[in-house]
Amino acid sequence: MRIKKYIFSLFVMGAIFFLMGPTTVFADSPVTSTDFYKAYTDVNIVKTASEKGVIDQQIADYLHSSKNPIDVKAAVINALGWKIEGKSNAESYVKLVYSKDMDKLDIDSLSGDETFCISYMMALDDYFHVDKALTLMDKAYEKNNTSFTIAIIRSVLKGQAVLDNGSWGMIWFNTENVLNDKTLAKDMKQEAIDNIVAYMKLYEGYMTDKPNEKAVLNRLAGNDRYSTAVEISKYACSDQSKYAVLASGNSFPDALSAAPLAKKYNAPILLTDKDKMTEATVSELKRLKVESVYIVGGTGVISSNIENELSKIGISYVRLQGKDRYETSVKIAEQLGTPTELAVVTGDDYSDGLSIAPFAANKGMPILLVPKDNIPDSIKTYLTNKNIKKTYIVGGSEIVSDNVGNQFPNVYRILGSTKYGRNQAVISEFGKYADWSTVFISSGENFPDALAGTAIAARSASPIILVSNDSSTLVNNYMKNKTSLVSKFNVLGGEGAVPSSILNSAFSLDNIIKNK
Repeated sequence: MRIKKYIFSLFVMGAIFFLMGPTTVFADSPVTSTDFYKAYTDVNIVKTASEKGVIDQQIADYLHSSKNPIDVKAAVINALGWKIEGKSNAESYVKLVYSKDMDKLDIDSLSGDETFCISYMMALDDYFHVDKALTLMDKAYEKNNTSFTIAIIRSVLKGQAVLDNGSWGMIWFNTENVLNDKTLAKDMKQEAIDNIVAYMKLYEGYMTDKPNEKAVLNRLAGNDRYSTAVEISKYACSDQSKYAVLASGNSFPDALSAAPLAKKYNAPILLTDKDKMTEATVSELKRLKVESVYIVGGTGVISSNIENELSKIGISYVRLQGKDRYETSVKIAEQLGTPTELAVVTGDDYSDGLSIAPFAANKGMPILLVPKDNIPDSIKTYLTNKNIKKTYIVGGSEIVSDNVGNQFPNVYRILGSTKYGRNQAVISEFGKYADWSTVFISSGENFPDALAGTAIAARSASPIILVSNDSSTLVNNYMKNKTSLVSKFNVLGGEGAVPSSILNSAFSLDNIIKNK
């Protein structure tokens, strides 16, 4: 399989070479073609790493020490290099430093630098599959989002991730964003930066100012909300998934908090009726070879009959429930470790939760539901002894009152006069993290289809844009400067949920190439 993918990558690069002219020469890929360690060969440990190509105790100790600069650590890892058949430096590093296997390591307890080192080694070890490495790199960036070194290597991994789907313009777009970010501390040698930029800039020609020149419209829809969730799962999970999240298709609150849980376990969100799963849902669980299901919500929304159905097909389950929607959101939050940031949204409507779900989930940030005027005891208890550095509250005091908001630490409100204005405000707030190569479009008036979509949007921090007849002009104005960045528009739901007439008004659909 590796050899086949390698041959394919050579073919792709040959095609790029042909299309972009004789003066442009592409090497293999962003991860393998940015050998910036050469700017650091005057540092002995970098030279040693280049000569050995495999990690040993000396190199591991250097990477593990908090006293050593992050850019030299990056150069050491870069110097360890890559092979077509793969390497195992990340696994070896974890064993040398922690005496554990990788799957036993508590990543959330590590510093940003440590997470960065493991992530970057993972990417070089297996550059054909960088999704897990990129997830860790995102965590490293969250913990240290002022380091230019971490940000630029993150852009390299993001470039690698989009290589196979044809979104080559995003490779330069992500890199350029890093170069223009004035909040980053330039903790890398200019010669090394120039090396990375020289390669990534080769993809600049694939960016375009023409709206949707290469964009594809892809509708993820089934005959009903349950089969739509299945279609979304099939789109996201071509292979098996050990876990799945099961939420009510008739009630939105519990599922709103479930996206970070789904992201943690790389699991789809599937929907069920109260007393019986549909055949499509059962078939999808079997196709994915799911071993364990997280049921979100109490028996009032998903009865014990569902537990029996799961047991009959050999799937274990864990039910996460509280006495109400607010406590259930706490039970889900408790599964996410020790966060430093929180997302807080109203439990009375779904739109604000949908807006922030992809970004909160991508960052491992719990989503807590609150009533407007009084904070539940379950949330007060959850906040005890938490070191929360930032709380994002979506909406003004007319949605989440100051009486509630003031109970949270370090509050930052994301404002908007309507659900669509807040949707765009949320996307803008997290634009630094967003991947615009794929955008998800959901009804702002109907919740079920979008709930399942939060799980896949979270994997790449892709925006979910809410639309309706009332929002078309607002969305159209907001997207004018962003449409050229999008390679794929994924519509969550069929014509009944998101009519083509709304898509035409909001996104100038005539310029989008439709999937058949």
